[in-house]
Amino acid sequence: MRTSRATIILSCIVFIALGILTATIGPILPDLAKNTLSTLEAVGSIFTAIFLGAFLAQIGAGTLTDKYGPRPVLIAGIVIMSAGMLGVTFSNSLPLMLASGLLAGLGHGAVDISVNLLAARVFQDRSTAAVNLVNFFFGVGAVIGPALSSFTINRWNTGIPVIWIGIGTVMLCIPFITAFLLSPTIKTVKTSVSNNVSFYRSPLLWIAGVILFLYVGSENGMGGWTGTYLQQSTAISADRAALIVSGFWMTLTLGRLLGAYLGTRWTSDRLMLVSLIGSVAGGTMLAVTTGNLTLTIAAVLITGLFFGPIYPTTFSISASLFKESSGKAAGMIVALASLGGMFLPPLQGVVLTRFGNQSSVLLIALYATGMLVANVVRGRVGKQQ
Repeated sequence: MRTSRATIILSCIVFIALGILTATIGPILPDLAKNTLSTLEAVGSIFTAIFLGAFLAQIGAGTLTDKYGPRPVLIAGIVIMSAGMLGVTFSNSLPLMLASGLLAGLGHGAVDISVNLLAARVFQDRSTAAVNLVNFFFGVGAVIGPALSSFTINRWNTGIPVIWIGIGTVMLCIPFITAFLLSPTIKTVKTSVSNNVSFYRSPLLWIAGVILFLYVGSENGMGGWTGTYLQQSTAISADRAALIVSGFWMTLTLGRLLGAYLGTRWTSDRLMLVSLIGSVAGGTMLAVTTGNLTLTIAAVLITGLFFGPIYPTTFSISASLFKESSGKAAGMIVALASLGGMFLPPLQGVVLTRFGNQSSVLLIALYATGMLVANVVRGRVGKQQ
């Protein structure tokens, strides 16, 4: 029997696997460079490939989810993502690796949007808490991935087996998703908000997209380049750096758990404001402590904690604003988020290799400040409508 309990459990397991696959990309960048005979800067383009695929998928995935429900979109996304990630691990040339990353991104985008919409629809009266809870388990996977990578790097000098673990986990979910997952659809899809402003011209939609553009770029920049940044600025070993990356994902996960708790007690606007102010503080601390291992670790952990609620809370706010076309709205803002993942982490890698360590992490502080400014504008625009 399909129940809300079974639905949330399966959603959380899928997001654990998604977190493992996403967060392990950073620790295996040296493996990918070795396999493809490329430089670290070149293989950093894997982020662009994955998020380009996600962007392309999310343009249509939201509308498909509105029409057919989340289940078929989720199953298709799992299969495509798994095939792409498997290809990434076995690629022996840069073009093949990037093509596989594009395929993985297509699946990643479909999985991301279908699960988040599922949580928002099944638990409409507690959507902020529900979406934060599901994304908390993404963070659980994102902690597990680098931690396992640290173990396998230390034991076998490679983190690639962790990708295979993530693939196996998510593929095993498919029979249970088919049998037990709820898949609510909406009866009508309108293209306007309550004040008759055209859906695509709504400033609230685009502001949310800007916030997620900066957020996803920042999150994946932190997850993808912190290990390399630490090795270059403090000269610690690769396995220890991977553990610190795992710590970033751990505090991000804790932030989402706190977001799920506070989402039942605070307004979503208050939760967003506190999260963004803390993110600015963490990013600034990271920029001014370059070379000091202890303070850098503290800054990484603080940034992760306050990053945690930003994505799910923004998603929940947007879903509540565009209830009659939540899939289309989610598709738009998450597609913009994917553009952030495409462009900002590779940019951070270029800055790291060409302009130095401190310049690369200064970007995180600037992105966090941009999100805070955009959120203030969102609040003012919302009061006018």
